[in-house]
Amino acid sequence: MAEGKGSGKGNDKVDTNRRAIVIGGAAAVAGLAAGIVIGGDAFPRLLQKTVTEVKPEVTEKEVTKTVTVTKTVTVPEVEQYQKQKIANYSQLSVGQPMSATYMGYPVFIVRTGVKSINGVGPNGDVVAFSALCAHMGGPVQYNPNTNCGVCPYHYSEYDLTRGGMPVIGHPNQYLAQLYLEYDESTGDIYAVGFNRLVYGAHNNVLQSTTSTS
Repeated sequence: MAEGKGSGKGNDKVDTNRRAIVIGGAAAVAGLAAGIVIGGDAFPRLLQKTVTEVKPEVTEKEVTKTVTVTKTVTVPEVEQYQKQKIANYSQLSVGQPMSATYMGYPVFIVRTGVKSINGVGPNGDVVAFSALCAHMGGPVQYNPNTNCGVCPYHYSEYDLTRGGMPVIGHPNQYLAQLYLEYDESTGDIYAVGFNRLVYGAHNNVLQSTTSTS
């Protein structure tokens, strides 16, 4: 009897290694199932969705219309220089200036003896300039030795053969020069305007002291 009990107890013993394998396998299966569920929730699958956008078709064309508008504009009369006789060639000698007034501005005419910028006459040596210095309006005087206009106030000088270009002193601009016309048949010399502003004027025509009509 003792031996039988002993053999029975021996049969009741469970192999621990086999139990571990079974338990481990069950756990693995359970873990795999849980992983599928958890993993599915943690990393949801991305679905590609194709969306077709429908735009309305334009059936009408835009039409551009040109509208002509007529306006009445009042344009002021353009002020003009006068054509004015200021000398005759027979009155002029080389190096001897002649004073005159053009539209109320003091000017001087001179034969330089050499062809000069904007000069008229048979030799192109007759020129005329404003008698007001471009620096401070002093009275410009002619120096025949240098063919320059000289201001006694600050001794500024302008080369009259080169369009009144400042060569000495304070001026930073040319001396205002007259445009001249020469009549060969009579020898008359006409002034027809200045090439730049006279000292002290913002508009030579509007500030002239003679009528422009």
